[in-house]
Amino acid sequence: MPYDRTDFTSGAQSFGFGGVPISLASTDFTVPNTVKAICVVAAGNVVFRTVDGNADITITGAQVGYILPWHASVIRRTGTTATLATVIGR
Repeated sequence: MPYDRTDFTSGAQSFGFGGVPISLASTDFTVPNTVKAICVVAAGNVVFRTVDGNADITITGAQVGYILPWHASVIRRTGTTATLATVIGR
């Protein structure tokens, strides 16, 4: 059964098995429920909205390897300068 963040398990053994780069070239990135996490692969700022949030959060100067501490529903094109990738679970 594929990972669904609405019905998840925790622990390092279930962290991730794949991922893809996030493109913000033309629009915001809507994060699918199959994404377990967002990882910074080139340092910069990240602007996003949490799944249960009603306002955007900006993380300034996120370093390579940083994992967003909340499930995101959308990554904003405007203000995001970091290069990001998804972490996909099973």
